[in-house]
Amino acid sequence: MTRAWGPVNIRSVHVLCISSDPRAALVDPEAAAGALRDLGCRVTTAGFDLGGLDLAALGRDRPTLVCLDAGDDLPTAYRTLGQLRMLPPFADVPVLVVLGVARLPALDFGAGADDFVLRPLVPAELYARVRQLDWRTSAFAGEEALKVGDLLLDLAGYEARLHGRRLELTHQEFELLKFLAQRRGRVYTREQLLAKVWGYSYGGGSRTVDIHVRRLRAKLGAAADLIVTVRHVGYKLVSPVAEMLPVSAPPRRPRARPPRGRR
Repeated sequence: MTRAWGPVNIRSVHVLCISSDPRAALVDPEAAAGALRDLGCRVTTAGFDLGGLDLAALGRDRPTLVCLDAGDDLPTAYRTLGQLRMLPPFADVPVLVVLGVARLPALDFGAGADDFVLRPLVPAELYARVRQLDWRTSAFAGEEALKVGDLLLDLAGYEARLHGRRLELTHQEFELLKFLAQRRGRVYTREQLLAKVWGYSYGGGSRTVDIHVRRLRAKLGAAADLIVTVRHVGYKLVSPVAEMLPVSAPPRRPRARPPRGRR
């Protein structure tokens, strides 16, 4: 049985909207930036050249998603997306591409986009796309569910799902994963985990924790790096976007060389 965990609060969504004309994007009725703002999103605009981006500010207030308003210029949009992915704050931020229906056959998800929406924009569809992308990357905790990225723990149903696929976990594996997810970002020693998850009366050694972590990582597959080993200390669980690299400047374009014979 699938549970409904409630709507995403779109007013908490911060969107970096990139287009050919960022100055006009917020007033153009056909542009995505204005439509996203009307839906209640916080919108930051930038041009395809990424000029004027305040990377330090965006590193502190990381966008929830990037909206690439490509229109009919997909090649330029893809080049911008490639540059954006090289910047640490945007390495794994979901990207929504806005394009004209005539360019749909040229859409290439291999370029790094996560979803798309067609012009003319329909507010209800745009709202649904934003909610879906925000859901995939959000983290929340409640009495019945815990969500970290694409990992969903159904505490009431006592099951774990990753990308919608059920994970076959033992009782103790689920308890360990739940304990770390409820306290994500905090490091626990093996002795603390034995006491908290297995109980003080458990007679096993700390090697038990290592074995269960190894089995959990194997079952998590590509999401195994959610569980981080802190050397000489213990383990912690992190959100997919929690471990961010230092912010760096955007890549510089090489300066054009003058033709030979000119000085």
